[in-house]
Amino acid sequence: MRLGSRLLFPLIPIVVVIMVAYAAWSLIEREESLVPAARQEVQAYSTALGLAFDQALRDLRREDLQALVNQVTRTPSIYGILLYDSTGVGTVASEPLSFSSAAPQASLRTVLRDGRSVTLEREIEGQRVFSVLRPLRQADGTITGILEVAEPLSFVEEAKAHVRRRFLLNTLTLLLALTVVTLWLVGRVVTRPMEQLVAAAHALGEGRLAYRIPEDPGGGELAELAREFNQMAGKLERTRAEVVREAEGRVVAERRLREAEKAAAIGNLAAGLAHEIAAPLTVISGRAELLLRTDPDPAARTRNLEIINRQINRITAIVRNLLDFAKRKEPRLRPIDLSEVVGSVLEFLDAEIGRAGIVVERDIPGPTPIQGDADLLHQVFANLVMNAIQAMDTTDGHRTLTIRIHPATAESVAVEVGDTGPGIPDEVLTQIFQPFFTTKPRGTGLGLVLARRIVEEHGGRLEVETEPTGSVFRVLLPHLSPRPAAAAHG
Repeated sequence: MRLGSRLLFPLIPIVVVIMVAYAAWSLIEREESLVPAARQEVQAYSTALGLAFDQALRDLRREDLQALVNQVTRTPSIYGILLYDSTGVGTVASEPLSFSSAAPQASLRTVLRDGRSVTLEREIEGQRVFSVLRPLRQADGTITGILEVAEPLSFVEEAKAHVRRRFLLNTLTLLLALTVVTLWLVGRVVTRPMEQLVAAAHALGEGRLAYRIPEDPGGGELAELAREFNQMAGKLERTRAEVVREAEGRVVAERRLREAEKAAAIGNLAAGLAHEIAAPLTVISGRAELLLRTDPDPAARTRNLEIINRQINRITAIVRNLLDFAKRKEPRLRPIDLSEVVGSVLEFLDAEIGRAGIVVERDIPGPTPIQGDADLLHQVFANLVMNAIQAMDTTDGHRTLTIRIHPATAESVAVEVGDTGPGIPDEVLTQIFQPFFTTKPRGTGLGLVLARRIVEEHGGRLEVETEPTGSVFRVLLPHLSPRPAAAAHG
């Protein structure tokens, strides 16, 4: 419900109640004043008529007196006039009245005895009237009769009904006018500013920070709120502009940094590649010159050609690994069993493990479901196992390869490949994930780099721990997330 409606709904009933109460009170006051006013009017009529009839009784005949009475009663506010003699007996009555409904004798005797007017309410021929009994006097003050002037009470009731209709009409008109004015004021002072504030809030939420509320020069709390809102929007707009400029600067700086890192990486790759290929090429060149300068015996020629062939194969392996490193293969993720992948690696390298005299200790639980690419992960674990086998070639005594799978955290599982080799020196440990860095006579320095990249593309990480009694490479991979029911059935 809008704020304007919430204000009007309680306000209009309160105004109606107040106006109706005031109108009712005013109507009662007005109606109560009608009866005294009517009595004063009748008394005024009786006084004026009394003076006239004092003279008429002395000068007019009965017939003329009857005509005068009939003429006076044509006034709508006078119901009838009756004349009584000095004994209280009726003598003249305005048409069509008769003396069958004469005033009470007690009231007539009071007027004749005390010589003062008497007012009373009574019924004349079925009509409720308000009567004034006034004594008629001679010139010397002697009471010669009584004048009764009657006003119908229905006239008062009609006046009351007229007053009620007028008050009702006035109240309804005033209520309608007040409602219209209130609606206009609420709409102008409350509803319209609030709608502008709501529209501004929506615009701000949509990111249109240049939106402004038209300010009301008349002032007030809502106008002050609009000014504060505009100031806030202006500050947000300036802040966003500064953030955009800073973000653009950061993007440019990051782009330059990436380009510098890329150039450095390319330089390192080029240097490493040149270093790795230079040695075999030197051997090949020397052996080829030796064959060209001399005519060795068949055994020497065969040995030199075998050396040349081995160096060419070494160069081929270096180039192939470099191509594998440069050509990124996107993992094809699907639900797989990690323990099955690790088991297949041990089976694949079983001959090398046996030739090296290595004992394998396995701690592989039941099926370990993850989301991954089985071929790429096979390449990772095969590289780690081969590194462990080669690390233990230089040690005497008991050689043990440890393979362990266990939950690392609530969200990940760990695969540990441990050996009992001599460990990794600190100066080597900081460089083992650098391209072309290797301590092996025939290594290319790309195996661990490829392994770490594959693990990271699976959402995991590759860690290493080393001691003088051996090293442990740990692969952390996320658990298999449960698929939604809809997707599973799809």
